[in-house]
Amino acid sequence: MSVSVRFLHTADLHLGIPVQGFSRASRDLEARLMDASFQAWKEICDAALAFNVDFVLAAGDLYHQEARSVKAARCLQEGVSSLQEAGIDVYAVYGNHDPLGDRHELLDMPDNFHACPADELGYFEIERGRTTAARVLGMSYKSRREGRLLHAMLRPPDDAAINIGLLHTALDPRNRNYVPCSIEDLMNQEHIDYWALGHVHQPKIIRGESSIIAYPGTPQGRHPGERGAGGCLLVELTQGKDADIKFVPISPFVWEEIEVAIDGPWEDGPIKNLSDLERLLRRKAEQLLDEGIKMPDMPLADTAWQPEGYLVRWVLTGRGPVHEILAEAEDEIDELLYCLREFQEQEPFLWTESIQVQTGPALPAWDEMLRSWPLARQLESVAESCLSDAGLRKELYDALGRIWDTSYDLEHLDEARLPATPEAVARIVEEARRLAYEKLLEGVDVP
Repeated sequence: MSVSVRFLHTADLHLGIPVQGFSRASRDLEARLMDASFQAWKEICDAALAFNVDFVLAAGDLYHQEARSVKAARCLQEGVSSLQEAGIDVYAVYGNHDPLGDRHELLDMPDNFHACPADELGYFEIERGRTTAARVLGMSYKSRREGRLLHAMLRPPDDAAINIGLLHTALDPRNRNYVPCSIEDLMNQEHIDYWALGHVHQPKIIRGESSIIAYPGTPQGRHPGERGAGGCLLVELTQGKDADIKFVPISPFVWEEIEVAIDGPWEDGPIKNLSDLERLLRRKAEQLLDEGIKMPDMPLADTAWQPEGYLVRWVLTGRGPVHEILAEAEDEIDELLYCLREFQEQEPFLWTESIQVQTGPALPAWDEMLRSWPLARQLESVAESCLSDAGLRKELYDALGRIWDTSYDLEHLDEARLPATPEAVARIVEEARRLAYEKLLEGVDVP
């Protein structure tokens, strides 16, 4: 008779860290965003009870190092206690944001909380009658940077039970900070049926012939870079059968970035003034509230989830006459922000974090100029080379200035500098190309 287990896989709770970027929010909304990580953990515990799971896995970064407080520990403790009453155990490792080192939990945890040590293998057996149905193996971080090959130490004795590896890793063999290993390293590890990973904040499932590698993502996005619904994974493993994995949406608040091109085309015609732009933004906001967001590309668990609200960053792009209006004064942006405030009063609400202006004046169509103007083709070639040629790219990095960090670490960002991500550098090059194009057109008779 084949054995099966059902569990929730979560990670990157970052208990205690507030959702960022709410300087314009009301006090009520600010308080709700401050406690979003706590609420997400409560929702995970409620989901574990609703789906009647056998246990919960937490794959690192339960806390955030700056927010490892009594309040955060109390939140974790209360959630674990609610699961204890239902006979649900919690198995956890600590990651780079909450490394174990010589630390201990600030509060006593219930007996159903099992944390993997950092100096030796954490090994736990889940019994079903007189049979071992599953084993959980894991190791915690000693410090914020963990270069040990922890995955290689997770070696179950046999495949008589379902074996689960619990690990916090970037899944990058070149990154010595976050348990260097590759997909192949994990897939080749004997007898591991499911790798419950943490560290990557977007949900991801990699299925192999003999094992599965999965990230649940963070249950609550912390900033505009962590867009979309956060959640955890509901997993059912049965020996001899394919794994059944479903995404459980959890996040109380959902970040979205909505790009709006001022040059359309739009059904109401071109955007000529602020009233046109205001109507367009309102329509986009109503569309988001009516239709919701795109969910992760994986099966979804049956839940009644709906976020409390959407935190939106609007990005205005394209070219047109309204660019000159937007470029004149910040007051115009404040007016647009004001027109969107009415959406804060409904449930789910929509709150505008900011309006980013990346527009430009109307110019002859770039595609047409590429075909007819040699200077445009030369400019395009230079822009492409800045991204593809290693020598030019180094010159570009040297010229960016000290505000940009070209050797950034996404887990330990310098708040005084901006990470020069590939996307950010590509935007800088595109903006430079646009400015050069405008300068070339000044006083030039183009074809």
